[in-house]
Amino acid sequence: IKYLRGMNDDLNIPHCIKHYGEGGLPAEEGIVPEDEFLKKLPEIAANAILDACTGSNPRTIDPATMERLFTCIYYGTEVDF
Repeated sequence: IKYLRGMNDDLNIPHCIKHYGEGGLPAEEGIVPEDEFLKKLPEIAANAILDACTGSNPRTIDPATMERLFTCIYYGTEVDF
């Protein structure tokens, strides 16, 4: 993980959605505000589960777990489940 994050730094790629700014560049205030993300999270998770590609994943996933996954992606926290 440290190596991949270093590659992201070298390529100027944000570590999480929260810091994804204009043009895909890192920013303190990203283009997706936290309140908007939290408001839309249940719908985003539900849509992700309905996506045809999700069915080919090696693990099945429920809406609550999908929300946890998106939360990790947004804040850049470790996925430990």
